[in-house]
Amino acid sequence: MSGILKTIQIEELETLYTNRGDVGRIGETLTMGTDLQMEEVDCPVCEASKGDPLCREGSFQMVRCPSCQFVFLNPRPTTESLLSFYQDYLPEGESSIESWGKMMKSVFHRAATLLGQYRKDGRLLDVGTGFGFFLTEMKNKGWEVAGVEICRKAIDYARDVLGLTVHPGPAEKLGFPDNYFDAVTGFYVIEHLPHPMAFLRECYRILKPGGLLLLRYPHTTPIKNVLHFFGIRNRLYDLPAHLSDFSPKMIQQCLEKIGFRKCQHLIGGYTRPGDRGKRAASILFGSVSEAVFFLSRKKLLLPGVSKTVLAHKGNWS
Repeated sequence: MSGILKTIQIEELETLYTNRGDVGRIGETLTMGTDLQMEEVDCPVCEASKGDPLCREGSFQMVRCPSCQFVFLNPRPTTESLLSFYQDYLPEGESSIESWGKMMKSVFHRAATLLGQYRKDGRLLDVGTGFGFFLTEMKNKGWEVAGVEICRKAIDYARDVLGLTVHPGPAEKLGFPDNYFDAVTGFYVIEHLPHPMAFLRECYRILKPGGLLLLRYPHTTPIKNVLHFFGIRNRLYDLPAHLSDFSPKMIQQCLEKIGFRKCQHLIGGYTRPGDRGKRAASILFGSVSEAVFFLSRKKLLLPGVSKTVLAHKGNWS
């Protein structure tokens, strides 16, 4: 059972976006005057524990469940606080939105290639669609596309500027038909969700038999541990925006628990932030991780870099 613990005032939250593709105000300090109502929760995966303290970033604490080893934020903002928080999470202004698209272009293109290997067209839902650039690429490839987003300004941009169908989230409350989509995608979204298992169950329900789920997510804990060992302070968890941190092992366990099969883990594509230093770091670490992945015959996933997982609903040929 969860319980409200306290209200905190966020005045100045430094955010780092190097090599992770996070989509807040790119490379800037995020200044917010938002009151966050916090609640204590049980493990979002197994519900067996409130977790043991792992790491603090300012007023926020990541914990690890002693039962299933899931890493999550506890206490965390309530659902209502998160909805308000995310209204200011994405950038504003045409130039900043264009920079956001350029930052994510390589990631979106690689994902489009992966989907093209699965099938040439079909019905696609992108959850956490942002401004809609990935949907536009897939629409141009012949797919029937729709998105889900909670940030109002992103919804308006995707609808009014790009002419896309984007629904106000969360996806679990939209009531899509069973077995409706050929593919569901989510880029840097699952780590933001208070109920990741409910999200995965909904993806499974609305996918057709044989349908494909593609998720891209950060994997931060290993590099946090290294930096902590050397006494280097950082905010790589991006708290309180990120509510959890998935490893490939954990995300596969969650997917298989829901019923997904044939999970495939990949490293490929990297973000290109506007800041030169961060862009250079992203290209360097992204290129090295890709090289290691392919030289190891797609077996070695370097920790600390973003990963993509593909999972299927049932068998497919």
